[in-house]
Amino acid sequence: MSTINVNELRGHETTDFRVQMPSDAYINVNGTLEVESGSSQFCLPKGTTGQRPTSPTAGMIRYNTDSSQLEWYNGTEWKVKGGPVADPSGDEGEGEPEPEPPYTDLDSGSATVECFWDGASDQVSGSTWLSKEQHPNLSNANCEMVNSPTYTSAVPGGDGSIGYWNFNGSNQYGWIRDLNYSQGGSHGPNNNGRLYNFTMGIWFRTTYGTPNTGGGWDSGNWSWLDWDRSEVISWNIGTAGKLQFSGYSNNGGYYDITGNATYNDGNWHFGVCTVSANNSQIKFYGDGIADGTHSHSFSYFGARTRRWGFIGDGSEAGSNNSSRNNVYYEGDIAQLFLINEVWSESKQLEHYNKTKTRFGL
Repeated sequence: MSTINVNELRGHETTDFRVQMPSDAYINVNGTLEVESGSSQFCLPKGTTGQRPTSPTAGMIRYNTDSSQLEWYNGTEWKVKGGPVADPSGDEGEGEPEPEPPYTDLDSGSATVECFWDGASDQVSGSTWLSKEQHPNLSNANCEMVNSPTYTSAVPGGDGSIGYWNFNGSNQYGWIRDLNYSQGGSHGPNNNGRLYNFTMGIWFRTTYGTPNTGGGWDSGNWSWLDWDRSEVISWNIGTAGKLQFSGYSNNGGYYDITGNATYNDGNWHFGVCTVSANNSQIKFYGDGIADGTHSHSFSYFGARTRRWGFIGDGSEAGSNNSSRNNVYYEGDIAQLFLINEVWSESKQLEHYNKTKTRFGL
């Protein structure tokens, strides 16, 4: 066997320099083989299925011109992208399909959406959380963050498709542009400020308070989504770690109710609350699992003074970014929505399963 040992090998014509070797030759690189130019390419060996090496070794990689796929040899058989045995027929079994893209939607018609924010980095602009969808009469329902809640562009351990906002629990919040409800309100399914049958959902993480399955409703970690509990609705988590809904209906009185389980353990969770005037029920779900049902008689929520909304604090606002409760939420929020549709148990579970991989679950 001949050996050549040089520091540099250069051709006379630098634009077309080739090294020719017999078909049974090989190059053994003990160090690193590098193509330096970013506009250059590295051409893999290519050929038909019939031209596969007769005695391949594990780790070999080539391009199959019959199937138009990259394939590799695992020591036993040729495979495609880590999937099943490569099938050059082009009809079926062409290998593992491309992975599904991250699920970033709601599977609800745009006409049913009051507001929907997703934590993907393209949905954030500076201190503004852009509304992915909003009430049909609005151009946006952007949430303008105040006092610098921190945005992190990717959930650690997730798939990199979603980030989150962190609220410090002392002075940080966001005000929701233009969206308003109750008497004289502009929004809701009938554009009259009333909410009849709706679902609220959130991906969140918090350690505020102490988990307590015996704990009742409280306003200690206030709030996720709020248009004033004593005038319209509020959606949050309590000091005991339970999911909580509050609101004022046409039947009068405050609806301060909770789920059963606790979720303030510092892990990511998906919370849902459905409110149905049609069947007089308010239901909670946590991480896809039913978390309590409450029976109440009402026709709609939003029966008193008109209010504008906030994320991260409670509302007393008669206009954009006006009076608040100054209580504040402590924790993280990655996705948040309010829609005019009562999700079934199966539909909320479907959304949980579609989105949990974004959080590494």
